[in-house]
This record gives sequence, structure tokens and C-alpha cells, in this order.
Amino acid sequence: MDKIKRMLRNPIFTFILLAVTYAVPSLTFSQYSLVVLEEPSVMNGMTKFRLYIQLADSTDQVSAIFGTDKNPMSIVAPKGVFNSPFNASWSASGLNPNFFEAMPSMVDDSFATIGLDGPASQGKANSEDPIMVDDRSNPWADFFKVNEVVKLEINTLLGGSWFVLKTASNGFGDENLRVLIAQITTPGSISGIINAQIFPLGDGKKSVKMSFSFDGFGTTPGAIVLE
Repeated sequence: MDKIKRMLRNPIFTFILLAVTYAVPSLTFSQYSLVVLEEPSVMNGMTKFRLYIQLADSTDQVSAIFGTDKNPMSIVAPKGVFNSPFNASWSASGLNPNFFEAMPSMVDDSFATIGLDGPASQGKANSEDPIMVDDRSNPWADFFKVNEVVKLEINTLLGGSWFVLKTASNGFGDENLRVLIAQITTPGSISGIINAQIFPLGDGKKSVKMSFSFDGFGTTPGAIVLE
């Protein structure tokens, strides 16, 4: 209960649930983009898509991935996603690399994340597992837990999100200034709209909300979401 109370007092969480914002497609913030990469899957007939937010500076920080009724978020995989039965979590926190050799399909699990391929305890110093919130009338986590789900959609008034606190080191970019936000494995294509909250130069008081539309692999510049 104390953890929930802290979440409710958190300004990031408050923004996700309460902000009334709208997107202006013609207004771009070209220093940030969504990068979708394709990687081979260990399973025949599957493609592993890795989704990253491309930052501009090593001190930029990805805070949250979110959707609301005013700024809906969606990921569509028409042929369904693969979710390993050996990861009970929606995030990468349930992936233990010690089991990859015995259960190789685990590496193809679909998961949401902010900068982690596994549990925070096995990440770099000061890593924190992402926290999720959703509208109970429209839960989104099954997209990352149940096999063959075809769509993630976050588009209600309460909205939903996965996010990390400002103290989390995994919100900062890797050597390529990229932050992994999801891995999706499917026998088909993917497309959608991703919304992200970013702290330029790590300054939460100057946070920027971005929206990225994508269709398959490639790099997509973002459009600013204005409050």
C-alpha cells in the first residue's frame, strides 16, 4: 500500500493519469526518434522487433511510455505475438539469462521495458524495474503475457503506462544513445503509435512528451505532444 501511495504522489504517474494533452503532427522535435530494428529469432518463421527511443545527449532520460484518450497509444501485430510461458511478467524482469540455454525460446519473449533486457538486479548500477499502471476496464499487459494477442491499445481517460523513476539509471541511453522500450516477436509485421515522456538533459522540469507513428522497421521522428 505504501508503494501505491508513493506512485500516486509521483509527478510522472500524475501526468499519465490526469494530463489533458493533444498532439500537433506538424510540429516535430527531430532530435528524438523511434528506432525499430529487426533481429533474427531462434524460432523458425518469427521476427524479433526491438523498439528504441533515440536520444540526443547522454544525459537525456526516458521517463515513461504512455497512452490516454487524448493521446492514444497502440501496437498492432496482425499475426499475434509470442510470449514465453517461462516469463510470467509483462516486463523483462521475469527473464533469467541462466535459463536461456535450457529454454532458448525465452530470448524471443515479447516484453515492455525501459532500458532493460532482464531484471534490474542484473543490469547496470542503479537500474530499476519499470512500473506499470493501467485502467482496469482496459488492461494492456496481456499483450506482453499471452500468446497470439494481436493488439495493445491504451486509449482511455485514465490511460496507462510503463515508467521508471528519475533515480533509475536505465532511463539513460546506451552507447548509441538508445533506450530499449519493448521487444516484440511475431510471425508477421508490427505497426502503431508510441508515446514517450523524455527529460532533456535529465531535467524533469523541462519534460517533453513525444508521439511516434511507425510501420515495420526503420527510424521515425517524433511529434511533440503539447499540454
